[in-house]
Amino acid sequence: MLLKNTLASVRLFCLVLCALQFVNGQNVLALDKENHEGLHLELTSKLKAYCEKIDTSFKKYRWAKSECETFSWYHIRDSVLGDPLTWTIFGEIGADHDKEGLAKKDVTMVMCGVHGDEITPIKFCFDLMYYLRDSLQDPEFKKSFENKVVLIAPLVNPDSYFKRRPTRTNARGVDVNRNFPTEDWFKEAQKMWVSKYRRDKRRNPGKSPGSEPELVFQMNLIKRYNPDKIISVHSPLSILDYDGPSLATGISLSDNVDPNKAQELLIQMSKDASDYRIENYPFFPGSLGNWAGQERSIPTYTLELPTSNPAKSKEYWALFKASMHKAVFHDIRTFVDGHTSQNQKKLDEAEKKLESYAPVSLPSNEPIGQMP
Repeated sequence: MLLKNTLASVRLFCLVLCALQFVNGQNVLALDKENHEGLHLELTSKLKAYCEKIDTSFKKYRWAKSECETFSWYHIRDSVLGDPLTWTIFGEIGADHDKEGLAKKDVTMVMCGVHGDEITPIKFCFDLMYYLRDSLQDPEFKKSFENKVVLIAPLVNPDSYFKRRPTRTNARGVDVNRNFPTEDWFKEAQKMWVSKYRRDKRRNPGKSPGSEPELVFQMNLIKRYNPDKIISVHSPLSILDYDGPSLATGISLSDNVDPNKAQELLIQMSKDASDYRIENYPFFPGSLGNWAGQERSIPTYTLELPTSNPAKSKEYWALFKASMHKAVFHDIRTFVDGHTSQNQKKLDEAEKKLESYAPVSLPSNEPIGQMP
């Protein structure tokens, strides 16, 4: 018994010690602070090179030119191998990304390319970007968009996507949708990976929660923009899944979200896509649906496209175009004059919890306070 307790203590110590991980000289657990010094929109040489890689991949999959260089990209953090982790924004947010101004907006966050071998979602996000860019040239559409903000991260995990043979996991072999610091991570993540998945390399949750830059990138986007809803696009399960304020009881842990409106959006997205199948898919330790939807009551919709076949990309955008339009324009807040602070408090608590794993350390070329 004494030996068992000692081994358990050693194991716990090792897990905590593993949280002290550094990538490119920075502690990747550190959530970025609030100032925006150094946040620019110009197309840097690094972003140009990145866009060239995007274009090469589009050519590989026989898609039209990506037009990557025509979008305004935000970039602070890099992937494990040094590619920029980027996002773009549609809607008026102010030059300083003022939180008070954002609180009055209906904010939708869309992420694709979390798993690099899921090819179709990446093109899907670009199709959404083309749609919003072109539609905003129409005065009537632009007027209806006045209180909307849509931020899109089309390629969360570039290292895995740019491989000759794309993989699910990032460059260090970690599934960045099993690496969120959920409350059950230390108890269940490694245990489930070993017992249920037999150490399947595709589902490796990492040695500690929040250990990967691509994961911290997602967390920082959520922390900074406090989205009213999140849409994460994957493939190939052919389902629409929801995590968030309870649909069964109508109870929400967040007082700025109406669970009924969240459910209405789920149903409408399905109807607009020829009654696409809705399934209550289980959430996992370290997953986005668990961390954002279950623990923080941010309505989180997972759209699983039917396949990862790049030849089907045009077909999938046609199928879900109306659904994505509805997702952008369907306001699920209980009121429209601003967010409450409930979710922000939860995100601040998450930051303190992460910082307890390891001291904040950032390289000299990434000032404290920068965003994702």
